[in-house]
Amino acid sequence: MSGEENFITQILTQAVEDASYEGASKKYLKHKVSAIDWIVSYDPQYQEYCKMLGLDPSTIRNKILKNVNITLTKKQNKQIERTL
Repeated sequence: MSGEENFITQILTQAVEDASYEGASKKYLKHKVSAIDWIVSYDPQYQEYCKMLGLDPSTIRNKILKNVNITLTKKQNKQIERTL
């Protein structure tokens, strides 16, 4: 794997980790919401990164949705509402 491919893999991995965050830190909740949006909305950059690794963005998105809990807990929702 090239340096660029490794870097992109790390970005995608971090997005999945951010999307699955279970804590209540305002800082990390911002990252969680952004990561979920980035993956679920088929952000052009997400799509491009997947394609650069030879991955189908839809397939990866569906696997994430099936295997990773990216929902917001009640506590997280309350914390987000406080920041609005």
